Amino acid sequence: MRKGIIASIFKKEMTDILRDKKTLFMMIILPIIMYPVLMIFGSQVMMMSINSMEQKELSIAFNKPPNAFILNKLSEEKEGEGKLKLVKTEDYKADLEKREIAAYIEILEESGSETYKIYMNSSVDDSKTAERRLRELLAEYKDEIVKHKISQAGLKEKDILEPILYETINTARDEEMAGYLLGQILPFILIIGVLMGAIYPAIDVMAGEKERGTLETLLTLPISNLELIMGKYLAVSVSAIVTALLNILSITGSIAFLVVGLGGAEALGVKDINIQELILPLLLTLICICLFAMVVAAISMCVCSLAKNFKEAQNYITPIMFIVMIPSYASMFPNVELNGLTATIPVVNISLLIKSVLTFRYDIGLVAVVFATNTVFMLLGGLMLSKMFNSEDILFGSGKGFSFLEKRSNIKIGTMPTVSDGFVLYALVLLLLIYIGGLLQVKFGLGGVALTQLIFIGAPLLFAYYIKADFKQLFGIKLPSIRQVLGGVNLWMGGFIAALLIAQLILYLFPQNMEIAKRLSEFLIGDQSVVTSVAVIALLPAVCEEVLYRGFLVTAFKDKSSDKRAIILSSILFGLMHIDFIRIIPTMILGLSLSYAVCKTGSLIVPMLMHFLNNGITVFVQYYPKSILGKVYDYMEIDFAKLDVLQVLSVLAASLIFIILALILFRGPKEKSKKILQENI
Repeated sequence: MRKGIIASIFKKEMTDILRDKKTLFMMIILPIIMYPVLMIFGSQVMMMSINSMEQKELSIAFNKPPNAFILNKLSEEKEGEGKLKLVKTEDYKADLEKREIAAYIEILEESGSETYKIYMNSSVDDSKTAERRLRELLAEYKDEIVKHKISQAGLKEKDILEPILYETINTARDEEMAGYLLGQILPFILIIGVLMGAIYPAIDVMAGEKERGTLETLLTLPISNLELIMGKYLAVSVSAIVTALLNILSITGSIAFLVVGLGGAEALGVKDINIQELILPLLLTLICICLFAMVVAAISMCVCSLAKNFKEAQNYITPIMFIVMIPSYASMFPNVELNGLTATIPVVNISLLIKSVLTFRYDIGLVAVVFATNTVFMLLGGLMLSKMFNSEDILFGSGKGFSFLEKRSNIKIGTMPTVSDGFVLYALVLLLLIYIGGLLQVKFGLGGVALTQLIFIGAPLLFAYYIKADFKQLFGIKLPSIRQVLGGVNLWMGGFIAALLIAQLILYLFPQNMEIAKRLSEFLIGDQSVVTSVAVIALLPAVCEEVLYRGFLVTAFKDKSSDKRAIILSSILFGLMHIDFIRIIPTMILGLSLSYAVCKTGSLIVPMLMHFLNNGITVFVQYYPKSILGKVYDYMEIDFAKLDVLQVLSVLAASLIFIILALILFRGPKEKSKKILQENI
């Protein structure tokens, strides 16, 4: 790559971005005015509202005149300071509904003691305020009665009411308190700021170029696609980073004004803050945001490259905004901290790292993991972006879009699903599983699991019918050879052993998930017979899930030149669908073997058989743990707490042998001869 060329492209893109008034508004003006408005004016309005509520006169009513103590307390309240005004009512329920009274108190005499029932409407702020004040008044009245009775008994009030003394001493420094308060909301705000700074430039440099017709001109220049995309990528990254910096400056200025100008430091309990101790955490935060901005820039550009115009790019980018926004809430959840697991989860790791450095509870090792993870995602995003830029279909918008958006009468017979169709169908199935599948499983147990499988097979079949797809080609409807079946069985055994080994390692590293695994096994097996369990847990998923993943999705994700994209994407989605952390990675490994098998054989029967064997063996071992299969299964379960190196090596060797045998069987004599012939030619 030529640095001068990249610098020229970068300069050109930055000039275009800065000329766009909309982009400038979203990047510069909005961050500068948004946070002062939200934080300063918002806090002032809130304080004014609270003061108004505290000083408002509230009408209350009793079912009968209260005692002298309560009347005196009510009369002692000053006008204009939230006085509780005693009024009469004929129908307290109607008056509460009409908001003519804020609360109604019923006084009852029960066994020589007084009982007070406070009727209020929790949906009305005035009613909640009146209820709180009445509770304080009645608590004071109760204390007076207790003190009076203690005095009558000739006892010392202090010995009875205060037999022990205690106090809470907060050891947190003011810097830690400030960091804790900032760490709750700052990560979310900064992540949103990065999104805003990356999205609009990404739309402009990708979809905007297509819409203006200037992309073709750029491609005629004596520069490589990689140099072109690197210049654009750096421009979008700088835009996102600058927006993040402006967000930080705007937030810092707003907080400084609240603390110093409005005297908010004492109210927040952070009066004496040593700013110097916050320098290192803020620098680490800044580095995190810059790295994350480059990841978001790469993802935004990848998505926008699929669009033909500005409007279409905005529609495509909207789901990405939600996908990034939801994990950014991690900093607000209690007891969710940066650890070995969360440090590897995109967006979540950045959110929790910012929270941890601001509270001075960061670990250098975990910081390194976050940096490494985001660096990997940044490189993957750049690699994907460069691959997409080499596709003419994507560059010039000649590729297929969403087939389901077309009228069925306009769709040609034999149409095959696109990559977009694959992701849309996957998202649809995921939503159906969340909203319907979960309800079915809770209500019907194992029967609900069986009904859930109808979603996996019904959705792709209906989708394929709508787009008039060739069912035979789409779903790999053909009989495999004996050699292919044997290859699939060997590949499953190798993948099964590897997945089991990784699952055991995950349970060792995260033992808190052991209970989840046991509950899941108990739920699936239950009191059902072995035949029922095998049918529901092994047979149905082997057929229904394979129709979706290795049928529809693998075909949709296939590239003309290679099957790698289809194998990897379908496997990742297969693992993510299982949601449970301890199952995601092992399921991905199983998905890789199943997808590879269908790509090599062209028959969906092979991965169906592999899937059935995988689930069926697991169920069989649960029912017959003392069988030969049960003993073999027990041997493959590695106890990493008492690591047996020989056992681990033998299990790994077995997995490798089965995989090698599978590759030999899949290759076959015909494919080998064909390859030799092509090499000779």
